[in-house]
Amino acid sequence: MKKYFATEKSIGIFQSIMLILFLFAFFFILFLVFSKPNKYYQKISILPLEDKKQESI
Repeated sequence: MKKYFATEKSIGIFQSIMLILFLFAFFFILFLVFSKPNKYYQKISILPLEDKKQESI
């Protein structure tokens, strides 16, 4: 794959932009995960168990 980009002069800029976009997306996802309250995750974690309880009744 490297040989295809060997003649490209701006490949360093492309790699830098892609790295910045990846880091931005990564930190955005981390922000979304940690910004939710703990009650949200406690409620979501019980959902798979509630289905099994209702089926057995």
